Amino acid sequence: MLNLIFLGGFDYPHGMAGTRRIQNAINGLKGHPNISIQVIVLRQSSKKNSLAGVHHDITYETVMGDLFGYKLVFSMPLLYWRTRRKIHHLFKQGQSNVLYVYGPSSFDNSSAINYARGLGYKIIFDIVEDHEHAYHISKRLMHHAKIRHIRRLSRLALSKAHGIVVISSHLENKILSLTSGAVPIHKLSISIDMALYPKPYVKRDNSIHLLYGGSFGEKDGIPVLLNAFNELASKRNHVKLVLTGQGDDESMRILHGCIEASPFKNRISYRGYLDDNSYYQVLQEADILCMPRIDSEYAQAGYPFKLGEYLATGKPVIASSVSDLPKLLRNRKDAMLVTPGDSSAMAEAAGYLIDNPEQSRRIGESGRAIAKLKFDYREQGKDLYNFIHAIAASG
Repeated sequence: MLNLIFLGGFDYPHGMAGTRRIQNAINGLKGHPNISIQVIVLRQSSKKNSLAGVHHDITYETVMGDLFGYKLVFSMPLLYWRTRRKIHHLFKQGQSNVLYVYGPSSFDNSSAINYARGLGYKIIFDIVEDHEHAYHISKRLMHHAKIRHIRRLSRLALSKAHGIVVISSHLENKILSLTSGAVPIHKLSISIDMALYPKPYVKRDNSIHLLYGGSFGEKDGIPVLLNAFNELASKRNHVKLVLTGQGDDESMRILHGCIEASPFKNRISYRGYLDDNSYYQVLQEADILCMPRIDSEYAQAGYPFKLGEYLATGKPVIASSVSDLPKLLRNRKDAMLVTPGDSSAMAEAAGYLIDNPEQSRRIGESGRAIAKLKFDYREQGKDLYNFIHAIAASG
């Protein structure tokens, strides 16, 4: 019997990219025989989620709720103790115990990981970002302290891991080099549930709605998108922009400043953070979906989770050509790929899609076919299960 415990600082059961990645992994695994799954969330806000419960037949528990900022600093010993106690409680004698850690070893999970290894858990890390390049994405002191701590811990922790899951080719190559090939690596790209996108949406008006949904960090290139929209809106009166998602205080100030400075701000709608059902509805109602990542080492290392969701809708997607995207998507066939950071190229791509509706439809259909073939969690779950099972069975 495989006893699989997911551990991380992601929101659960409802949240953004990290939450959806973990949930899709769980959904792809839980149908296999002889496996039990539970989720330990280190800390999250009680305003977003219940701190404990059952979601999709999976039991989850938050170690400490509403633990952020300086409150976190003073409560670290208690967080360590409670996490270790929970991991000890979930360990099952006579079974194969695996701790699946979302993200790198950091100040809030390193104690628990070391304790779990000592108990007899096999440790698997799921790495989705390259924190070697993460210093510049925020000016906050807490962020810089966190990244320094992660960088110190990660190299040692990864070398002692029993297995590592990565989201991109960049991370696969980097970790292969760091571990000298001694640790098994499994590439798990972005994942989606195609059942959430069952039918094409029928337009109700003549407006063209561009949409961005996700985080608002520096890597996400929101000012680039807003500049592209301003250029497009100056020539087309029927174009509107819809934004949904969230970011830290610094990122949100930049977002609202860009909206306020736009001469077309009356055609920009910021919907805030949406629950899952509302978010998927907004995706289906959009005409063109935009992913304007910038060209930075940090952005190039990851793999934007939202891309899979965008493609699955069957709507045409405009995406910055970063990470593994050029290997996956054909420009003007499966998506419109543009130079990262180039707002004029993004505006031109949107104009092309608006002026060529039949080609736009074909691009959307082809992108959806790619999503179904490459990102469906059901297919990914088979390979992930085999990887975890092999790690659990190893000596």
